[in-house]
Amino acid sequence: MLEVYHAGPASNSLKVLLCLYEKELDFVSHPINIQVFEQHEAWFLKINPDGQVPVLVHDGTVITESTVINEYLDQVFPEIPLRPAAPFAAARMRQFTKYVDEYFRPALSYIGWQRMIHTVTDKLGPEEFAARLARIPREEKREKWRISAKQGFTEEQMAAWRRTLQEGVGKMEAALQRGPWLAGDDYSLADIGLFSMAANMPHRYSDFMNGADTPRVMDWHARVMARPAVKAALATRSPVKMPA
Repeated sequence: MLEVYHAGPASNSLKVLLCLYEKELDFVSHPINIQVFEQHEAWFLKINPDGQVPVLVHDGTVITESTVINEYLDQVFPEIPLRPAAPFAAARMRQFTKYVDEYFRPALSYIGWQRMIHTVTDKLGPEEFAARLARIPREEKREKWRISAKQGFTEEQMAAWRRTLQEGVGKMEAALQRGPWLAGDDYSLADIGLFSMAANMPHRYSDFMNGADTPRVMDWHARVMARPAVKAALATRSPVKMPA
């Protein structure tokens, strides 16, 4: 049996949901509301001591980290492959998934967190906020919450993260000159990884992701959106209310 603990159809949680639906796998969905700190509850920390979603539980075995989860799913359930068979295409796929994890997703996360944090923390008094902060297992996550809630990231930091996103969209545009999908001829974990982060970017970052500047990316985005598995994943109930 497959069980997935997730925060709804966004970011890393969406990444895993896209993979599950694309591979037509049955699973039990456990939505986690990160806006009320459910991922830091004692019962959840027994599942993932890092206090993060998504989490996959396969026949009682816990797997964490969205990219690792998707690679695991593709290996254990190979009937609908999401890793290219050709070595070079597989390498290109891994280059993109690595880029998402190390650069693209962190930049998007910091910008998004700055936008969302006050919808969560403004409801808390100083003592309650301090108590919530103390429950976050990982130091870098505590610092992210503290800075974004209390002082905010600097304009220089925000600008640098936006440049990273623009660079990433440029990499996508260049890759799509070589084929219909990011790794070449086949839809893969690279497309899933980038789309999970870029699903709303034409709306929020239209100054550098648009039909005039990045026509191939916009065509790719439309083709991904049209996939039945993507429609199913995006229709997943979300416990998190995202700001407009």
